[in-house]
Amino acid sequence: MNAIRNLACTLAFALGVVPAAHAQSISPASTTDAPAKDETIQLSVFEVTSSKDVGYLSTNAAEVTRMNTAIEDIPMNVTVFNQQFIEDLLATDSSDLLAYDSSSMKTTENDGFMARGSASVGTNFLNGFAQTSGFGSQPLANIERVEVIRGPAAILYGAGGYGGTYNRITKQPQPRWFTSARVVASDHSSYRGEVDYNQPLPVFGGKTLLFRANGIYDRGYTWFGQRRQEDGLALSLAWQIAKPTKLIIDYFYNWKESQASWETPVHNGDPYGIVTGDGTYHKFPRKIAWISPDDYRRNLRRVYSTDFRHAFSDSLQFRSQFQFENRAQNNVETQALSDGLVILKDAALMPRQWRSRPQNTDNYRLRNELVWQARTGPLNHRLLLGQGWIQVYDTNTIMRSSQNYGGLTGAKLAGDGRIADASASAKYFTYPNLSYAEFLANPRLAGFNPNLLLPINLLDRGLETPTPAVDARSPLYLDTSTRTYTSNQDLYANDVFSFWHDRFYVMAGVRQSHYARKTIAFASGTFPNKVLLESKPTTYQTADATTHSVGVVWHANAAKTLSLYANLNSSFSPVYTLQPDGSELKPEEGNQKEVGARFSLLRGRISGLVTWFDIMQDNVAQKDTTPGRTDYYVQVSGQHSSGTEVSVNGRITDDWLVIGGFSDTDARNELTGVAKDLSPRFRFTLFNKYNFSRGKLKGLGLSLGTIYTGERDLTNATIHNEPNWGPLPDYWRVDTIVSYKRKARRCTYNLSFKVTNLFDNRDIYYVGSWYRYTIDAGRVWQAVAGIRF
Repeated sequence: MNAIRNLACTLAFALGVVPAAHAQSISPASTTDAPAKDETIQLSVFEVTSSKDVGYLSTNAAEVTRMNTAIEDIPMNVTVFNQQFIEDLLATDSSDLLAYDSSSMKTTENDGFMARGSASVGTNFLNGFAQTSGFGSQPLANIERVEVIRGPAAILYGAGGYGGTYNRITKQPQPRWFTSARVVASDHSSYRGEVDYNQPLPVFGGKTLLFRANGIYDRGYTWFGQRRQEDGLALSLAWQIAKPTKLIIDYFYNWKESQASWETPVHNGDPYGIVTGDGTYHKFPRKIAWISPDDYRRNLRRVYSTDFRHAFSDSLQFRSQFQFENRAQNNVETQALSDGLVILKDAALMPRQWRSRPQNTDNYRLRNELVWQARTGPLNHRLLLGQGWIQVYDTNTIMRSSQNYGGLTGAKLAGDGRIADASASAKYFTYPNLSYAEFLANPRLAGFNPNLLLPINLLDRGLETPTPAVDARSPLYLDTSTRTYTSNQDLYANDVFSFWHDRFYVMAGVRQSHYARKTIAFASGTFPNKVLLESKPTTYQTADATTHSVGVVWHANAAKTLSLYANLNSSFSPVYTLQPDGSELKPEEGNQKEVGARFSLLRGRISGLVTWFDIMQDNVAQKDTTPGRTDYYVQVSGQHSSGTEVSVNGRITDDWLVIGGFSDTDARNELTGVAKDLSPRFRFTLFNKYNFSRGKLKGLGLSLGTIYTGERDLTNATIHNEPNWGPLPDYWRVDTIVSYKRKARRCTYNLSFKVTNLFDNRDIYYVGSWYRYTIDAGRVWQAVAGIRF
């Protein structure tokens, strides 16, 4: 009912202002060619097409201002990775693509990134709506472009995202028939198929109803040996109801099965190996995953969305978007406990447990927007008024076994293993005279309960006893059972206006947000003796915020080949995490200032941007590493980052395309002087592709990608007094692609061969703390065959 009431209010408002707005409005100034009169309504202010993209250069952005705007007129650092770049890179997911964004640094396997020295990055947006995270890297098969907005963008994207916002924009039905498909084969017996089918439906003259479908089928293994499966289906229907009215209906189904990427422990500051009790140094295997064959993480995401657009006139247009997302997760897996370590005479062991974690999330999102294009005196306005509504319902349960860290004594060594969690000081043990063979014969000699899962052999997994089947393992006990309801209500306005022959552009906006969360905790007690409560405690949290943004662009000449811009904006993020004692955390806040210069050289063949930024964050939540403060957080103020970013996009010749960037980011706490963990000072990316368009080599394409990441400080977290072994080393990654394209009478064939991480660099870390780490894959090859007709 609230959603219907909100929509009705917005429609009433829109209808109420039509007569007054129409009386004052004029045809708005446009950065693109004016359409013919009978096309004016069809070319919506909300639509951006790729028809004017040249190579990797896109001139307009769809979602940065929530309306079609020339990038050169936006006072922000914006990068668009368009469809040609996605196809030339042979990227299949967001992680592949964003590796070539110089300001982004991967920090998790679930599309977690750090940007501009901040881990608060909105990395998972789809058509302007935030998606539920924790689902692995998002597929690109149904994605036409990805828009990267660096810095806070709270006015139009809501809370958080201090470092940046990454918005994936889906492929839309087109008014012509075509089909494309490709098959990707890679090492480790991996195969992936993708198809893209577009068809104007033969009704209403064949131009009114358009249909598009994208499909994914993927089976195989990662470089580390983890099982990987994925099925996907994206359906889109566009109905041009009348010249001023359009409705787009989308459905996306995505099922994935994967296995975890657990961290590797570090002992005595050495991430490469360990000394066992007999004094022998052993190297850790790098190409390995600390999993069991039966482990699985099954995730199902279903997204239904509608996008209704109506033009009351050339100058007044309305848009209403609704999205429902359901995410169902079911994880049944052994969990490597990298905070524990047991050293024997000839082996090193990492404890583990097993767990079951079902989770279900329902998201309802509604957004209504009205755009008024008009002139008031010398000003050409594009004013956007918006209202947003979000409801999130999340049910989360965790069942897990007792933890088997070793060092147990007495009665804990017997029975089914129903024991309390070990303290931080009881997770490291040495038995220098006990061999691994003797341990397997009697695990109690190292203080392990044999009825719980036995530990991982870090040096040779082939020596381990088989992991018991699920129904033969030790019992699971209740650990967590919660249900949360989260609600957001937003009102926002953003005006982009120009004057002096469109040489000056000003963007100013404000957003008022109300956040509320209700959390119901069903479990009480201490593990493993927690019970479900009849009278369930409920906590309520609310927060309100007003954020703002203002920016200006000055085009130094009429051709807009040199422009300067500046912006000031703020952002806000409620922190819903409760401390174990029930106390609340303060909301995070951030403020940014930014200046930049855009340039275009050689008649538009080369375009670039140089930016300087400064961001200050307060109340940033971090894990409390103080002994005895497990699961507590501390909030750090004065988190400051500043730096310079350079991006270049070029068509050096008609056959040579280039895209790249450089970032210099100094991120540290102003109060303590401590550098931000995992944030590199320097990062550089460059991707080149040369197409042979004539002669005997016609159709051949050669691509070279290079990525450099500088040193990064480790996360300041330790266990059993492990020392700081950082910083993480700097590294280069080199990717190569050889492709061949042949056009036949009715179709185009593509053959490609890609090698990622050509020189097999196995020191590319994306997680690192004083006592554990996770690395990225070594060298991986892909063979791709595609067809389009």
